[in-house]
Amino acid sequence: MWKILFTLCAFVTLVISRPQGPDERPEPYEYQYEVKDPEQNLFFDKNEIGDAAGKVTGQYSVLLPDNRLMTVSYSVDGESGFVPKISFQDNANPFSG
Repeated sequence: MWKILFTLCAFVTLVISRPQGPDERPEPYEYQYEVKDPEQNLFFDKNEIGDAAGKVTGQYSVLLPDNRLMTVSYSVDGESGFVPKISFQDNANPFSG
């Protein structure tokens, strides 16, 4: 029998926006979540913030099979589209702390 330890910590604050007309501005929002399973060596998380001007910034991380933590930080603003910055942390241990 497989034992699975699965901890899901989620905090969601989300403002549901209605369809926007030409004179309406985006609604600010924020959310984040984290999944940790040390027995399966599984970790991933994400957080994102959208402001009233329509700019979105955030990041997500994934523990890779070789124990590097890959983090993608990104922003979306106007016509720039999705602009990512990818980094890797060797020998990461996201389960401590």
